[in-house]
Amino acid sequence: MQKQFPLDIVPLTDEEDKIVKKYYKGTTWLQELVWLVANDLDFEKTTNEPFTKRYAYIEYPTQASDITKIVPTNPSHRATFDDFRTLPNMTSPRFLKSHLPLSCLPPNLLDTAKVFYIARDIRDVAVSFHFAHKLFRYFDDDVTFKEFWDLFKNNLILHTPIFPHVQEAWSQRNHPNLMFLFYEEMQNDLPDVIDRVCTFLGREYSKEQKEKLASHLSFENMKKGPKLAQSSGQNEKTFFRKGKSGGWVEYFDDEMKKEAEEYIQRNLEKTDMRYPTTNK
Repeated sequence: MQKQFPLDIVPLTDEEDKIVKKYYKGTTWLQELVWLVANDLDFEKTTNEPFTKRYAYIEYPTQASDITKIVPTNPSHRATFDDFRTLPNMTSPRFLKSHLPLSCLPPNLLDTAKVFYIARDIRDVAVSFHFAHKLFRYFDDDVTFKEFWDLFKNNLILHTPIFPHVQEAWSQRNHPNLMFLFYEEMQNDLPDVIDRVCTFLGREYSKEQKEKLASHLSFENMKKGPKLAQSSGQNEKTFFRKGKSGGWVEYFDDEMKKEAEEYIQRNLEKTDMRYPTTNK
C-alpha cells in the first residue's frame, strides 16, 4: 500500500505539474502572507522565486527513505532547497517551515524567533492528507479515502496524531512570539488576519497596500502564479485543492461523519480549543 520513496526520487509527471492548484494548503497560504509582510510586499520576488527557495523545510530529509535520492532536474519539483543541514549557512532573516510539534523543535524557539502556527478542521486535514499522500507517491492511487481515514483516525499516518500537535501549540497561544491561527479565520476574514500579522511582525502598510496584498492572496490570483501552477486542467490529486473549508463533507459517508464527530469530541473534551465554522 505504501511507497518507499519520497517526492525527490520520483518527480511529479508533467501532467501533474500543470494541474491547477485548486485547494489552498493552509501552510503555504500563510507562508505567502508572512513572507510578503516581512519583506516589504515584494510581489516581484514571490512571482519569480518559489516557496521552496524562500523557505527552508527543515525536517524534510528525515522523512525520506534511506535509499539514494535523486535530485530532480526541474527546480519546481524540489521539496526544499534548504533544510536543517544547510540552515546555519542561510542569511538572516531566515524563513523556516516545519510540520513538527513544538516539543520537537528547539526548546528556546519561542524566545528567539517569531512563530506562526496554523490549524484546520481535522476532517479537511484528512481529505488534504489523502490526496497529498497520493501525489507524493506515499500511497498507491487505488487507496480509497475510507481506507485512508481508518489509518488517519488511528494515528498511523505521517504527522499524526493531530490533536496533541495542535493542543500543544494552543497551550502556547498567548506567548508574545507565537501567533496561533485557524485556516478558517483566513478564509472568513483575510483582511483581519493580514492586520494581525502586520501587528505581530511590527510592520505598517497603507490601506491600499493591504488591499493589494489581500487581492494577491485571493485564490483566483494565487492559482495564476507561475511558481504555484498554471493550467486549466482538473484533477483531485493536486497539492492545493479547493481553497475552502468544509469540503470534507463530499468525501465522508454517514458512518464516517459519525466517526469523525466522536473522534473530535473525544479529543477536545479536555481542552477549550474549538475549530471555527466557516462563513464562506
